[in-house]
Amino acid sequence: MATKSQFARETAGLCRTRVASIVSRGLDPLPPCVFALDVLLNAPVVDLTKVTSALSSDPGFSRRVLRLSDEILSASDESADSTEDALIQLGPYLFHAVVLLCAVTEIGEEASRDENAAAIWLHSVEMAILSEQIAEQSAYPSRGTACVAGLLHDIGYLPLLVAAREQGYLGGELGAAEWRDDVALEREMFGVDHCQVGAWMAKSWKFSPSLIDAVSHHHDPSKAGVDSHLAEIVFAAEHHGPALSRRETAEGSRVTRNPLADILPCGKLAEA
Repeated sequence: MATKSQFARETAGLCRTRVASIVSRGLDPLPPCVFALDVLLNAPVVDLTKVTSALSSDPGFSRRVLRLSDEILSASDESADSTEDALIQLGPYLFHAVVLLCAVTEIGEEASRDENAAAIWLHSVEMAILSEQIAEQSAYPSRGTACVAGLLHDIGYLPLLVAAREQGYLGGELGAAEWRDDVALEREMFGVDHCQVGAWMAKSWKFSPSLIDAVSHHHDPSKAGVDSHLAEIVFAAEHHGPALSRRETAEGSRVTRNPLADILPCGKLAEA
């Protein structure tokens, strides 16, 4: 009979194989409507009709955006019957964050994508708000870039989450291990850590070199080759501001200003 340690080793081996298969198969492109939405939601005055039209070009993605929006609103005993309603209630800042997180969670089984987005939502928004604030305090030239770096810094966690769910690491005795953000334990369990996987994802989607640095090196900014300042901002947000993060997220839940407005030049997520 296999021992618990043998079972754990075998499960870890299966997780490593699964993550390797996700990486080797490659990522699908981000939904095309995301780029149009990035521009529309950055406009000084958001055109609800154009936003709705852009989302309607991808009904499946639009439904995901509405479901995540509705889940967020339900925490305040509110709901949204349409994406237009969700945009009005959340405001451009949080609605834009919903769009981006739904886009980067378009991996793995379709049935689990909403769960993946919900799993990273709160921490991602907290880090976006904190990163923007730290960027302002440290004279970083683009607060919007810092905001999106905080929002997307943990995208490499998603393939690990897919593998962990499939192999039982999210429940039972194995699920008790706090492996998220423990890069040494991640390497032991999956063969890679979320920073390494995130770097691959960011490069696959042609994110800017600065954003790739933040995703790749937010646990060790000294290794950043292009923009160590941005990596340091996300590092500081993640390691030194949990109390502030919780307070600002609560206070900013209905922010109308859009700090994602200058995520990348020309309002684009990817390089031209």
